Amino acid sequence: MALRFINYIFICLIIASVGCKPKDQAKTGDILAEAGGKTLYKIDIPANYFQALTESDSSGLLKQYIDRWVEKQLMLQAAETNLSSEEKDKSKLIEDYKTSLLIFEYQQKLIKEKLDTGVTESEIETFYTSNSNNFQLKKNIVKIRYVKIKKGHSDINNIKVLMQIPNILNDSLLRMSAEKQADNFYVDDNWLYLDDIIKEIPLDENYNQQRFLSNNKFITIEENGILYLLYIIDFRIKNTVSPIEFERDKIKDILLYQRKLNFLKRTQNSLVEKAKSNGDVKIYPLQ
Repeated sequence: MALRFINYIFICLIIASVGCKPKDQAKTGDILAEAGGKTLYKIDIPANYFQALTESDSSGLLKQYIDRWVEKQLMLQAAETNLSSEEKDKSKLIEDYKTSLLIFEYQQKLIKEKLDTGVTESEIETFYTSNSNNFQLKKNIVKIRYVKIKKGHSDINNIKVLMQIPNILNDSLLRMSAEKQADNFYVDDNWLYLDDIIKEIPLDENYNQQRFLSNNKFITIEENGILYLLYIIDFRIKNTVSPIEFERDKIKDILLYQRKLNFLKRTQNSLVEKAKSNGDVKIYPLQ
């Protein structure tokens, strides 16, 4: 929030400098608006903005730009009039914001150039094992084979067989058949939220998900001449430990974030120690 506020102040101060070019620098007819003692010239508007104007409603977009500029100038004028000198002095905030921006840019450059972003499966498994209690499911998840197909297709019985024996060969055959005949299908080994699956299947809204998963393996539902075929390969119930496959990307992000923090901390410490050893840092005792 504080950084966002500083960003706003910084932008406002930049805006204050826009539109105050001497009139002798502007060509006749180039003045677009005047407000708050400032003048907006055509040359003040970014060139790429005019490029965009040629591809859409130029007068409408230009009016929006001018209206925003007028509003900002009038607000700035009100601020200049009603704030004390101390309240208007934002040099410290601007300097702090500039410092934060420069440090951030340098850190991103270091990370891009020197940080190893590879995460091994062993690292993921170790983190998962050590923190498995923190990976609790908030919703039911499933691994499935799903096909939505019009009733009456001659290949339906073969599709049902392929769905119920998931392996590399059968999945390949199922995918080929579904691509030709099905209205929709899913043939992958990723974990999915059951809530997302049932949006595709006409089930009773009042059904109990846990009971449904426990009591069903292969489900066939017919509605309006459409067959919904669902085979549940595996499932996990909410409030139980989430499988590592479902958490792999999240764990990778956590490990990379921790690695970035450690890398930046080591870099900072090294920079400080080097400066101290070179005599570039002097810390004086408090009086």
